[in-house]
Amino acid sequence: MLLVPLALTIAWTGLDHDVRFVLGTLETAGRAGFSPAEVFVHRPMAYRVVLALGDVGSSLPIPVREAVVRVLALLVVLLVTVLLRAGLARCRPAGEATAVAAMTGLALALAPNWDFLQPEWLAAVFAAGAVGAALRIRRPLLAATAGGVLLALTVLVKYTTVPTALVALGALAVLDRRRALLTGAFGLPICLGLFGLTVLVEPREWRWFGELSSLNGGSPLSRGLLWSDVRALAGTVLNEALAVPVLALLPVSIVVLARLAPGRRARLAWLVLPVVAVGVVLAAVVIQGQWFQYHLAALVPFAAALWGLAVARWSAEHGGPPRALVLLTVALGIGAPIVSAATTEWRLGHGTVVYAALVASVVAVALIGLLDRRRTRPVVAVLGAVAVLVVPVWPSAPYSFDAIHADYTNSGRVAAARLDERLFEPVRARIGPDATVLYLAFGDMAYFFGNPADCRYPAPVFVQRGTYVPAVRGLESYRENLACIERTAAEYLVVQSSWLAVDRLPPDVATRLRGRFDCDRALPAGELTVCPRR
Repeated sequence: MLLVPLALTIAWTGLDHDVRFVLGTLETAGRAGFSPAEVFVHRPMAYRVVLALGDVGSSLPIPVREAVVRVLALLVVLLVTVLLRAGLARCRPAGEATAVAAMTGLALALAPNWDFLQPEWLAAVFAAGAVGAALRIRRPLLAATAGGVLLALTVLVKYTTVPTALVALGALAVLDRRRALLTGAFGLPICLGLFGLTVLVEPREWRWFGELSSLNGGSPLSRGLLWSDVRALAGTVLNEALAVPVLALLPVSIVVLARLAPGRRARLAWLVLPVVAVGVVLAAVVIQGQWFQYHLAALVPFAAALWGLAVARWSAEHGGPPRALVLLTVALGIGAPIVSAATTEWRLGHGTVVYAALVASVVAVALIGLLDRRRTRPVVAVLGAVAVLVVPVWPSAPYSFDAIHADYTNSGRVAAARLDERLFEPVRARIGPDATVLYLAFGDMAYFFGNPADCRYPAPVFVQRGTYVPAVRGLESYRENLACIERTAAEYLVVQSSWLAVDRLPPDVATRLRGRFDCDRALPAGELTVCPRR
């Protein structure tokens, strides 16, 4: 049943604009001679290298290229799922191991398009693999080494993904404390060693590591924690619970598992430890202060895994899946797509009502779950799992219910990408695919345009952020990025005015660009303006 939505995501969904940002900047700078290690794309080197390795079909038409990237990512998810299942089966009953691994893998495979291949999603994949490797490999030292490498990669794909590694290590400690200690002891020096290697390969990586937080002027790290941050966090969590309703099932799954615990101490652990795990992930969201839902990507497979464990464990003890949890799963699997498919205007005007209904349903079922001992048929649980897992990949699924990019839907973004391709192609054919350009545009524009950019900052993030975050203008990377713009030898200037208009640059730089490029003879290409060199 799940093969159909998986096939559809491969065939037409494509990739998220942030992932296209990375692939586009790596490709355009790569065509000018820069390696992935040398290019700044607002992501650490480990992430850049992993995505570059996965982009094996970059010369293919974009839909085929993105399908290849998705297939490779899904194959990795499949391998991690098998490894996780094998590891869990060494210390837990086969039914529990299968349910947990299957739900984890499917939650990753059917993740929202905004999450898929983001650093937080990739960190969750590595973290699941780390747990599986640390448990499955027979020799403890070898297991700790393999698990430590994967935990190191979990951290290095973004650094703010440290909580994901901690959650994985905590889960491992619950299953096998000795192996968790060994894996943590090996993972820390491996992580530091790999980070040192990245700095050795590209010394700028150390500078970029220190300057990354400055690019986000809204972070509590730079201005302190405000009450508005708490409200924004609550809104982000509620939006994610509607977009990916398996997350909303987490409290009920915890209640079911606590009820099944053998003693008071175990019950308390089930109530406390998952809350701690969620708390450390939310802390990373607050620190970043941007409130993008993909920052919660690690919680999706975590919630799915606990759902699978609750269903398997209740079934083993009571002869069938827990009725209250399964019925809520079915209800969310049916209800979430219906309310999410409403118009943007309706969603923006009815968010409070929908959130109240969601919270009330979860609380009511959790309370029922404290007393209810009834079971349902396994087929109902399977259908409920299918329904709730495919919610994020429905064509009408929005990126958020009423928060950031609420007007973006899966089908809408596919249509927008196809339109960009059609509008850019005549201009690319006219100037030639090898003409060098200077991009003043978001990285996904470089992805669709594709012409080489002779600069290690193909998307000038530091300069763009410097137009509204004053602290950025004092950074060395800002000066380096600005120098790249000033000294360009590009044949064309490609401007996305909504992202970085020439008028927003420092006046002297803007004057030089106008003198160098003739925007009176610009070639229109959708939302881009392509100015030839004078």
